[in-house]
Amino acid sequence: MKILYVCTSTEVGGAERAFFILAQAAFHAGHEVNVLSLRPLGPLGRQLQEAGLSVESLDLRGKYRPLETAGALARLVAQIQAFSPDVVHAGLYRAIQFCRLAKRRTPFTLLTTPHYDLSRKGYVLRLLDRALKDGDDMSCAESQSTADFLLQKQKYAREKVRRVANGVDLQRFHPDNALRTAARAELGFSAQEVVFACVARLSKEKNHALLLQAFQLFYAKHPQSKLLLVGDGPEQENLHRQVQAGGLEKAVVFAGEVSNVYKYLCAADIFVLPSCIESLPLALLEAAACGLPAIVSKVGDMPRVVCHGENGFVFPGKDPVLLAVLMTELAENTALRQKMSRAARARMERFYPAPEQIYLKIYTEIK
Repeated sequence: MKILYVCTSTEVGGAERAFFILAQAAFHAGHEVNVLSLRPLGPLGRQLQEAGLSVESLDLRGKYRPLETAGALARLVAQIQAFSPDVVHAGLYRAIQFCRLAKRRTPFTLLTTPHYDLSRKGYVLRLLDRALKDGDDMSCAESQSTADFLLQKQKYAREKVRRVANGVDLQRFHPDNALRTAARAELGFSAQEVVFACVARLSKEKNHALLLQAFQLFYAKHPQSKLLLVGDGPEQENLHRQVQAGGLEKAVVFAGEVSNVYKYLCAADIFVLPSCIESLPLALLEAAACGLPAIVSKVGDMPRVVCHGENGFVFPGKDPVLLAVLMTELAENTALRQKMSRAARARMERFYPAPEQIYLKIYTEIK
């Protein structure tokens, strides 16, 4: 089967990583795979190239420019005609709209994965999505919250929407005591320290500022602890200033953007994600697969992954004091943490297997 993956960018983000994993899986399953990024190639795009996949960019930069956009659309149509794919799979808002417009110029089978970012678009962009949505042969929602938004707000046809939840490679992400010891030594964490990890882009919607407020309260009574922030983004400078103002320089570790989060998850004891807006974050699933109990905000599908009191805690997301209390409970209660660790891994095994085989089956159905 010939599959063309069209993505908005190949930067290191949760939605982009999910697309990256899917393209790799299709390639290793023996399918002919091309990947096309609207924006200049990022780290994930270069990794795919190193793995032997064909990856190209339309080099769109910045905001909407009519001539640049028209040229990129023409190149997309030419790429589709030259490759003649059985299925085009588009992910994230801009790539999806480009593919829908391209389908008006040349016929092909289109599968879209909007992800939760559609709900964050303004009225005009959501209206454009509704106007073009009938070009999809199938739309796959990575979470129930996204599926509900597509059906209720965007008026997608129910028979064309399928929920294919984000999942995780359970052989790749798993508890590993040897790697844990090595990773903690490399990162400078002692065996006695309790390490909280947050893997997320450093942007406002991920709510790192609240996490730092809560950690400062927690750290005042628990100096034998660390907070590991994995990710990069526009809030980096503000968060560094907040760390300095709170006297947390020795306790908060900024790991930056990493291509492989597994080592960092193995080094941690507890995962925290207090996002203001979320769908079904891949990082949360990977953390749970590694046996990390999690503390998450009550948004998107995160309360479906974290059952309060069973494999972690769910909180409203606006109260740093409550978050600090929950961090304290897990840090001080080793037996509870171990129990939740086992429950987290078991829940991944039961409900969140890797979705690649599901997608490959859908491609066969709709092509």
